[in-house]
Amino acid sequence: MSKRRQQTAFLKALIRYGNLDERTELQERIKRAERDELCAWRALCLVSLLAVFSAFGICYSAVLIPGFFQNSSHIVVKVFFSLGLASVTCAVAFLGCWLWCRAVLNRVQQECRCCVMALLEPVGRTNFSQFHPSAQDEEKDGAQMVVEGRGEKNDSTLLPSCQSYSQLFSLRRIS
Repeated sequence: MSKRRQQTAFLKALIRYGNLDERTELQERIKRAERDELCAWRALCLVSLLAVFSAFGICYSAVLIPGFFQNSSHIVVKVFFSLGLASVTCAVAFLGCWLWCRAVLNRVQQECRCCVMALLEPVGRTNFSQFHPSAQDEEKDGAQMVVEGRGEKNDSTLLPSCQSYSQLFSLRRIS
């Protein structure tokens, strides 16, 4: 299983905990986007195979037909040239279609991530406040929080002021 399919399967498992309407819509959109991407990939592979077949046909025609380089108007040569030209043209079109379908799947996966983050947001904040009852007061005052480790109290450190989990887990652009 590829890494992309593993990520999609993980997102499908995570959105099962969401709202029923939103969950079914996202699952259907993921299923449709995966099916479209796979269909475009298979069409691209088939057309590429036809292009390779026509190239082999032209090569064999060059070897087997006498006078191929002086007069290439033999019917077999024309068929292989036509098949090769059509398959290369279709391969370019299917490559564009496959890239477009992949972009659609990426957008749907991003929407799933946003949905999962929205599901985790209230749960994460309430759990954090349950373990640290004065965390919200300290965050408002800008005070420092004492970090406990192995039963001993360490020096006080500042907590990062993240507004949400999406800000906490987002990566900065390097360039």
